[in-house]
Amino acid sequence: MEENTQKVEAKKPEKMSYEELENVARQLSEQTRQLYTKLQEMNMVNMFKRLDYLFKVAEFSHMFNTEFVTTCTQEIQDLLTIPEEKQEEKVEE
Repeated sequence: MEENTQKVEAKKPEKMSYEELENVARQLSEQTRQLYTKLQEMNMVNMFKRLDYLFKVAEFSHMFNTEFVTTCTQEIQDLLTIPEEKQEEKVEE
């Protein structure tokens, strides 16, 4: 019976110190930043790949439904158009 209690006690992990927890938090923060950067890169790659396919649909428009081609060309325009920044006018009272 004493063996069982000793095994249970041996399996309990020691509590980490504040400095160790800070280090783990810093590592996780850095890993999160790296993963977010990688996700943004992959999103950009996917967007350009999608744009390639949209241009192919426009190139071979005779093979697709007119409504589909219109939707694809509209998406091309939306992706290539730089949004205008709206300038807020200062209202003086």
